[in-house]
Amino acid sequence: MTAPGPRPSRLLPVPAVVLWSDQTVHVPQLRLGPEGIYSTGSEIRDADGLLWPQVFGPETGEPLYAVMDPLKQRRAMEEFRCQVGMGPATRTPLGALWVLPLPRGTDEDPPRDWDKGVLTTEPPVCLAHARVAVRKCPRLKKGYEAFFVQEAELYAIKGTFYPPPPIGARPFRTTRRLDDPEARLMVADLLVRRLKKATPIDLFNPDLTRDAAPCNHPSREKTS
Repeated sequence: MTAPGPRPSRLLPVPAVVLWSDQTVHVPQLRLGPEGIYSTGSEIRDADGLLWPQVFGPETGEPLYAVMDPLKQRRAMEEFRCQVGMGPATRTPLGALWVLPLPRGTDEDPPRDWDKGVLTTEPPVCLAHARVAVRKCPRLKKGYEAFFVQEAELYAIKGTFYPPPPIGARPFRTTRRLDDPEARLMVADLLVRRLKKATPIDLFNPDLTRDAAPCNHPSREKTS
């Protein structure tokens, strides 16, 4: 009998925004009202009054690297927290630090147009964790771009849209701007920022010495 092969190694550290296999994302039973959809039980809503799912279960099992915890992703995006350590993301006079996978140049993943603005669901990062991520994350190891971004507008939500009657219309995934009235017919699970005024940087430039400690290091607790 052949012994099982080694288990895939985990990213070190596991990004704080990922969902774990022992967790579930729960959407409560919904109703349609004059102001949009609402839950018949407890609800989680953001500052714009938009509905979000609930997350149950411990952060145990295996990290689901391709899936973000919707509530942690929202917090990281709203508060400019590092998606790896959930401490403060690196911010300089040139803006906050973002690291994004290199676009494939296809219709689905075209080159970035910074004049128009780049939409992303990826939260920012701190410099220390960014350097780890580009060496360990399978997506980023295929190619990445790092930027200081001066403008990072909270722009839209991604999630599930629940159409009003007629009966038979099925929910579907979509993106709506935060100021779109139809956003009130959605359960959001990702917050979107529109990034503009980006300055490309080399993460390993020795002149980038600020924030040398990880964002969640005890020495930085007071800043988080």
